[in-house]
Amino acid sequence: MNQMKKYFVVMIALVGLSSCKKEIKFIESEPGVAYRLVDERGGKKLGPNQAMMLDLKSVYKDSVVINPKPIGGFVINPVNGVPPMLGKILQPLGEGDSVQIKFKLDQYSMLTGMPITPDLDTAEFVFMNIRVLEINDEQAFSERIQVEMEKAIVLQAEKDKVIIEEYLAENNLKAESTEEGLYYIIKKEGNGPKPQTGQTVSIEYVVQLLDGTYIDTSYKSVAEENNFYNPQREPYEAYTFPLGEQAVIEGWDVGIPLLNKGGSAIFFVPSKLAYGPEPRPGSPIPPNGIIMFELELVDIKN
Repeated sequence: MNQMKKYFVVMIALVGLSSCKKEIKFIESEPGVAYRLVDERGGKKLGPNQAMMLDLKSVYKDSVVINPKPIGGFVINPVNGVPPMLGKILQPLGEGDSVQIKFKLDQYSMLTGMPITPDLDTAEFVFMNIRVLEINDEQAFSERIQVEMEKAIVLQAEKDKVIIEEYLAENNLKAESTEEGLYYIIKKEGNGPKPQTGQTVSIEYVVQLLDGTYIDTSYKSVAEENNFYNPQREPYEAYTFPLGEQAVIEGWDVGIPLLNKGGSAIFFVPSKLAYGPEPRPGSPIPPNGIIMFELELVDIKN
């Protein structure tokens, strides 16, 4: 019984201490931006040519709007790698420290490029919560990230290979593959020459995800029939580009030289030959998305 009384006495004391703890006030750094130091650990401080690895999460009301988790960690140089409004808050921090930054919506939009859509209340704030996980030389971070990226590419390529081969088996399709990992089915051989690097080619195409989601097409009729016609996409026409000069995704530069003029094929493009882990903003292509093209080589010019 005495032990139980002691337990409750300790708990009441802890609650009392907690309730007496002062709320940390925000300090305004410039109009529309304020911050407060939430936790100070006395860790290693930033030195010359050094960067910070951060855990960062931005919250609007109860929704997370940004939570970057790139391969190898989210690393920035707070001296010259971020806008000054953010840099002067981050530079004094040490390893283990955390800070909360409060932005007016327009300031946050200017900082990050996040559009202010009609459903957002401009009277609300966005809170950016940051903890410094590590401070290290930029070169050390760069080398580590490169190693992690190479590992991730290999692992993702293996996953993509399994997914594509399962799709082919489930749909009774027979495809060949290149050493780069592109799978292809020649539908029509064509009777013209094969294109060479540096030549200009014109391609008619339909692109989808493996689940059937349409992404884009050069055929207006296909867009209309499948309910993804967009008047802003006009004109719907063959796409023309120089082959082998990185003007398109790598999958096209790898696959199109396999075709004769007038030939058509289906390409199954793994993510490393498409848009990788970071597709274009607003695109329906997911990170590490495999994409499928039905395409025809309609013209070749020198």
